[in-house]
Amino acid sequence: MGRVLELFDSRVSNLRFQDEKAELHFSYTCIYLEHKPDVVWSQEVIILMEHAQLEVPLPALPNTVVGGYLELDGKYYDLIPLPLPQKQNGRLYLQFADESVLVLHGEYPEIRLVGEKIFLSDRSWDRRTKITPTKK
Repeated sequence: MGRVLELFDSRVSNLRFQDEKAELHFSYTCIYLEHKPDVVWSQEVIILMEHAQLEVPLPALPNTVVGGYLELDGKYYDLIPLPLPQKQNGRLYLQFADESVLVLHGEYPEIRLVGEKIFLSDRSWDRRTKITPTKK
């Protein structure tokens, strides 16, 4: 049992494309230990995807995630395992507080934790919104 990244209440600050790779920056995420969900911290995260494309126009950023999932080779994760399983195809679906969505698909998704861990004392923020995966 390892760490998991929860998309709910994460904050996406920007998305940039460079050298056929997308880099999605989360300025705030909550990560916790799967076997000890009361051990929780915040940390910046970057999700990288090669040959990535947006499926819908880019929404206004920064924005706060209210639901979503990461699809890896046909398997859906609303709690994203860390480290990320080695998969070829990925699709990230994020629903934001302003009702806009970001849908990014590509190859070889990778998650990087950056910056300092900031340990949180409670999980009163845990109000997950479940989004039912949709296939394209």
